[in-house]
Formats: sequence, structure tokens, C-alpha cells
Amino acid sequence: MLYTYICPQELPQFSSKQLLSSEHHDEYPLSSYITPPPPPIISYPALFRIGALDLERNRTVRTVFIMIAADNSYLDNAALPSGESPELVLVQATPEERIAAIKLNSPAWKGPLDLDAYIARENHLAQQALTKDGLTSWLLVVRGQPEGERTILSSCETYKKKAILAQNGRVEHVSALSIGSVFCRPEFRGKGYAKRMMQELVKKIDMWQTEPKATNRMPFSLLYSDIGKKFYAQFGWMPYPSTHFSLPPLPKDEYDRAIVRGNLPKARTLVAEDVHRFMCNIDVVQKELDILRVASQKSASAKVAVVPDFDHFKWHWAREEYYAKILFKDRAPPLIKGAGDEQSKVYCSWNRNFGETPEENTLYILRWVYDEPTSSEETEKTAKAMAAIIRRAQLEAHAWNMSKVQFWNPTPVLERAVAILDPTAQVVHREQDSVACLRWSGAEQGKNVEWLWNEKYAWC
Repeated sequence: MLYTYICPQELPQFSSKQLLSSEHHDEYPLSSYITPPPPPIISYPALFRIGALDLERNRTVRTVFIMIAADNSYLDNAALPSGESPELVLVQATPEERIAAIKLNSPAWKGPLDLDAYIARENHLAQQALTKDGLTSWLLVVRGQPEGERTILSSCETYKKKAILAQNGRVEHVSALSIGSVFCRPEFRGKGYAKRMMQELVKKIDMWQTEPKATNRMPFSLLYSDIGKKFYAQFGWMPYPSTHFSLPPLPKDEYDRAIVRGNLPKARTLVAEDVHRFMCNIDVVQKELDILRVASQKSASAKVAVVPDFDHFKWHWAREEYYAKILFKDRAPPLIKGAGDEQSKVYCSWNRNFGETPEENTLYILRWVYDEPTSSEETEKTAKAMAAIIRRAQLEAHAWNMSKVQFWNPTPVLERAVAILDPTAQVVHREQDSVACLRWSGAEQGKNVEWLWNEKYAWC
């Protein structure tokens, strides 16, 4: 879109860069310089491409084409390229462009935080052990635009994670790619940018698979769709079981009565060190590998899992502790990270997720660890221990103003545990939000893939 930049003699003759720098906004508003006044969609800084310079009666007239830097918008959607344009490319964001992308997606995901706190949260999470060396921010941009001045048409992030692949009794340590923060700004939607971005990302993932110098295989990638099951399926991310139980919080008096009434053992609480000791120790890791190995011997399909290591739990806790520090300034940080029953060797880890409204606050059980029962007697004992642990989670949810307790993809023994607590509780099948999706790239293992431990811990 063309605009005329008129600079009267009595006003300073700023360069286009000076004109839009923040120090001049209040004294000399943009509307004083540009005619017709630009629509309110424009914000600072913008990229001015000077077309002509003429002198006419004590004023400078400049015709300019206004594009955007990484955190602004086109003034006219008609100027936007098509999502099918050969000029669009997927690039890695510079640190500054990453922040610009975070600013753009903040209305969707910042929740109760203000913008500065949201950016600080994202930077804090990026420095955690889980993500520090494996996080990449991606932008869909127009080819040829210089860094720092590229228009963000769409954006996403990828996280490289430790994973396991098992087939025919053989267990292999591999990597997986987790895709998150897929975002297209509202004013740019309908152009096909998100689709093009995912197409370009698939090309990169497949190219990495065939690189001769690749030292760590990435036979699969995963994401959690908040827009249903169809969009990502067209690129190969197929929906997997996405179910959960949702139970209400319990105040202390109700919790005490429920434990007595149900004749349940009293679960012990776990701090971070306990979670590491009971859920991430060498014996547990070996059992997990054995489970995958045995499962892979029973069928020809490949078995995959994201490694449920301590770094995953720490990432989720870093997130909840950041929110707690801001939202509960006068309260000690949340130290209780899970619960367990040592006699039955049943444990879980959880985190508190603070939403935009209190109704969205959720205590998520991230992961369950237990020995699979081999008899009806063991099943009942394990289920009662799980029921006691769930009750403790409900108590913790009440203490932190959580509206519900959730855990994903419950096994039959967990379903039995919930039935002990509430025979009317129903498994929820998610169709639109947090739909677990997996894309398989390991062609040599065939197309049938089973995703084990598809629990909340793997989400980020």
C-alpha cells in the first residue's frame, strides 16, 4: 500500500527509522507525518522503503511502501502472498525474531500473565534441561527479506527429545521431535500459511532422516492438536488415543472422610527428590525398557515412547513454579510434586497448570509408575493404592485452587481405581483439544506404530 510521508518544515525531518523509534511517538505522532492516516493495525517499528523524494514549498514528500518487521502486520491483506507462493520459505528465527513470534502468539497462550511475564516464562522454560539444547523456533517468511525485518506469516517450535524404539525384541535409543506453538496470526489467516509451514517442516524432518551424517535417528515426531484431528493428519501426524478422567478437587474434611469411607491406604506425598528416587531410578528405567522389549516381541508393529526422564518432570515444575511465584506472591512454592504408596509401589507425579480463568486451572497427573498386576488380587490392591493417590491429588488440587484433576489415557487398572472412587465417572474422549498425534518416518519398521506411555509428561 502506498502512503505519502509529509514532513512540514516546523516538524523535525526524521529519517524513516527515527520517525518510528519509540522516543518520538508521544511528541510527534505518526498521524502527523503520514497521509492518509494509517489504519490502527500498524505498530512500531515498521520497514519503510523510500520510493521518491521531492521538495515542494517547505515540505518533504516521500512515497513509501510500508512493510512490517517481525512483530507487526501488513497494512493491506491484498498485499499478502498466497500460501502456495514459491517465495515462501521456512527459516530458523533469530533470537530477536523468536521474541517477536512470542509477542504475536501471546493473546492465545499467555493466560493470566501480562506480556512481559509471558516472554520471561518462555525464556525461563527454554533454559530448562529438557529444552536448552533442543529447542528451535521456526518462521514462515518471504524469501529474501533480511533478518530482523522478515514478516512472520506463521510460526512454530520444535523440541528434540530422547525416545525409544522397539521392534522384534530389539530396543533402540533414538530421538523424537515434538512440535508445539503452531501459530498463525489472526489477520493473516485464510491464506494457507499454517498449511504451508507444516508442509515445509515435513520436508525438513524427512531430509534430516536421510542425511548421511545423521548420528541420531528421529523415526517419529509428535504434537498435540488443539484444532481437532483432521488438519495435522494431512501432513502425516495421525491422531492417537486421547482420553482422560476428570475429577473434582476435595477440601481436607471431605478428603479425610473419603479415605475412611473407602478403606483406602493413606498415600505419602512426594517432593522432587522422591519423584527422582521412586520414578526415575535405574530399576524403573530397566523395567521400562523390558516392557518395550517384551511388547515388541508379541507383535510386528513398532513400539515407540518418549523417555519419561526426570528432565520432563522438571520442565513441567519450572512452568508451575513460575506461575505460582507471580500469582501467589505471598505463598511458598508448590513443593509437593506427586504421591505414592510404597507398599504397593505405585507412584505418580503431577503439576499444577494455571489457566486464564480459575475454571481452567488443572492439576495434571503427568505419569504413573507401577508394576502391572498379574492376578485379580494384585489388581484390586494396585487399584486401591491408585485410588488413594488420586484422592491425595484431589486434596492438592483444592489447596491450589485447581478446578479439576486429570490424567491421560487411563489403563484398565486406573479405570478400576476411578470406579472405586466414583462409579459414575466416565472416560472423556478428546476430539478438539490436546489430541495426541504422531507422524512416523521410520519406513523400515513398517507403518503400524504403537505409542506407549502416551501420558501428559510428554506434552510441552
